[in-house]
Amino acid sequence: MLIEMSRAIQRDRNWFLKNQSAVVRFRPVDNDEFAPLHAVGEVPPAFRPSICKQDTELRWVAVVDLMRLSGQTSMREGDSSLRLRLLIPEIRSLKRRQQVEAELLDAIAAELLSAMENDTTNLAA
Repeated sequence: MLIEMSRAIQRDRNWFLKNQSAVVRFRPVDNDEFAPLHAVGEVPPAFRPSICKQDTELRWVAVVDLMRLSGQTSMREGDSSLRLRLLIPEIRSLKRRQQVEAELLDAIAAELLSAMENDTTNLAA
């Protein structure tokens, strides 16, 4: 189980090193990639783009590099990173991937801003 996740993480790391300007990687889900979450009764995070039907099977993963999303533009071997993996429907066309990427990044940014606002409100109270 953990071996599969390590391979997926390593492949994603290598992909982002080769694709320095990318913020999101779309790929098929690896076998048992989310098994550690399932083993403890958790459900993997998921994102259903507005261009997909609600019952579309989630067979792919969107890997989002949060460091790049925050503005860090260069990454070298050994640099720290923070990536979010979400189950998504299969998105094959480049045009649709671009649409989904924009929608996904907007949703993540909105969620992060909301969390920051809640923290600020809680600190002020």
